[in-house]
Amino acid sequence: MIISTKEYPKCRQWGEKVSSMPNIPGGIERHLYVLRDILEKVKENINPEEILTYEGSDSKITLNEACVRLHPMRLVAKTVNGWEVTEESEIWLKSSDDLYLAAFLCANIRFLAEILYYLDTPRKANELKDIAIREYGLIWRTNSSINSRLVWLRQFGLIDFQEFSLLYSITEAGREFLKNVNVVEPSQISKEDDTLKEDNLVIEKWAVDYCTMEQNELSLRRQSIGYIMGNTEDFQNTIVEYLNLIQSGADYDTIKQYAIKHYGVTASSTKTFMNTLVNMDLIKRQTDAVFSLTDIAEMWLETCGIVEFICCVQKNFLFVFEMLNELSSQALGFKELATIGKVSYGLDKVNVDEIRKRITILKKAKLVRNASIDKFVITKRGQMLVGQFNIQERRLQNVGSEETKNIHLTKRDSLFTELRISAKDSMNPDRFEWAIKSAFEALGFKAIRLGGAGKTDVLIHTPGSPKISFSVAIDAKSTSGSSVPDTQIDFDTLEEHRKKHGADYSMVVGCAFQNERLIKRAKEHGVVLMSVDALETLIKRHLEVPIKLSLYRNIFKQSGIADISLVDDDRQKIVYYGKLMRAVMSCLIAESEDPETEGFLFERDIYRSLRDNKEISEPITMESISNMLQFLSSPLVGCVEKTKEGYYATGSLADVARKFSFYSKNCFEDI
Repeated sequence: MIISTKEYPKCRQWGEKVSSMPNIPGGIERHLYVLRDILEKVKENINPEEILTYEGSDSKITLNEACVRLHPMRLVAKTVNGWEVTEESEIWLKSSDDLYLAAFLCANIRFLAEILYYLDTPRKANELKDIAIREYGLIWRTNSSINSRLVWLRQFGLIDFQEFSLLYSITEAGREFLKNVNVVEPSQISKEDDTLKEDNLVIEKWAVDYCTMEQNELSLRRQSIGYIMGNTEDFQNTIVEYLNLIQSGADYDTIKQYAIKHYGVTASSTKTFMNTLVNMDLIKRQTDAVFSLTDIAEMWLETCGIVEFICCVQKNFLFVFEMLNELSSQALGFKELATIGKVSYGLDKVNVDEIRKRITILKKAKLVRNASIDKFVITKRGQMLVGQFNIQERRLQNVGSEETKNIHLTKRDSLFTELRISAKDSMNPDRFEWAIKSAFEALGFKAIRLGGAGKTDVLIHTPGSPKISFSVAIDAKSTSGSSVPDTQIDFDTLEEHRKKHGADYSMVVGCAFQNERLIKRAKEHGVVLMSVDALETLIKRHLEVPIKLSLYRNIFKQSGIADISLVDDDRQKIVYYGKLMRAVMSCLIAESEDPETEGFLFERDIYRSLRDNKEISEPITMESISNMLQFLSSPLVGCVEKTKEGYYATGSLADVARKFSFYSKNCFEDI
């Protein structure tokens, strides 16, 4: 029986789809036969511990293990009494329409229908894998994920394979099939917000009351969400399943055996998961072996609403709605959110795993979405939710505290690590572009990641008036080799990009540049080549001794290999004035104890005292002394006073440091 294409299953949102194909035994050409056999066994209530063996395969798994593998793509469902086939699987079994099954898998699995779309042009498996990684952000370390998809599509008769050329191509049947399934384009993944049309948020009153808290309560919530059994993305169904089990009267031993049988986890993992449910305030312990549901759990089970579940998480754990609030102003990644959670909201360490759990839960509820492959922003639904509640206020760290310094160092080191790794990740060029954007932002430039056909990868410019500012069109070149090859750079295209964006200079950033021909051509075309090592050194030096961004023009206006030493003289001037400030203040403070001068000194007196100072390498002049005294006696610093009798110190070096620390804090207070 042929199922009408109008009855094909509705496609799940990309974020809700699973990444894996049905991993079942059966050799290269018997997947459909084996899948049918497994589903029939489930229907017949065969012992889940029965070993499955099939001709052409050495794999030996139990029926239960097979069901665990088929569960994420919704071919089977789990109940308190065991496994059962889903409605869609039942339709396929009765109709034997394999294209219906193909449509069902495309609706539930990432990058399956998309393969058919890209095979309009014959491609090799590695080419398809590169597209999946580069355009869709799939993390595939090996070829197994793409190969398994190609095997299934071949068995459905939707694609062909030519052994002599290793090329895959779509069949006529595949072209016809493609008209009736949904294909997700890369742009839809990063921009779609399924909640834009929502005008109001429906949420149960009990949930609103439950997570309405004062500031003192908010700061006392738990740090870690803890272990959630099974597939993290399927957490909602897993929790419902165990709550139903507990509600039916199952004791701890029964729950433990159930977890071993259906999830293959250890007794200690089961215990940890039960503690998670206790910490979520969904169950409570009656005795060592008996648990019961809380009132909150019973109310939630009436609807199993995902937003209400998020309220339960917010009530009991730090940095949930607060994370939504942070994502309302800018796109942030896991590491950035982990740092914010520690610095501003009381998480005891920079824990990326805890942030991943929170993001997974919030994405499931469509409260956040991907802004790019590795960054997230709030959705309209998320904005409506967070606007209804009182959330924990950001706490401010002392700018000069050791803890904050350590956080800054951690963030800086993470940036450098990402630069080096992404420069070698040739399968994911977007990653390197984002890292370069972050690197130049760390230097103080305004940076925009553009990318795409006809555009430069990253455009940076100095803040200020267009008359004095300058901009640079940057091309990011990631490569798996030891250096960027000359064949990877099209200098004519670089010039087109520079003109299109009205940039003053062109730059290429890569892991290294050692090819003599490439360096020569860069000089001929007026393009500067900057290695990751040079960029990292530039950032480190800038953080140690900040200079005006306009002075970096000397680096960008050159050509060939970037010479970052061109700003060394400018850095040295800042070092000179720093040492001179210390010397002048020390001189005035020391003079305060002299009974003859009573602490008063003229400019010439200070000059005579400091002109032979060995700590200051450059010559000290009367002009530099005068400029420094005017600066220290200005109302903004106020650590030196000027009278007719000369200058005298009104504070210590520590007072100077505190003034600068205060101004620094105010520069970043709202950032």
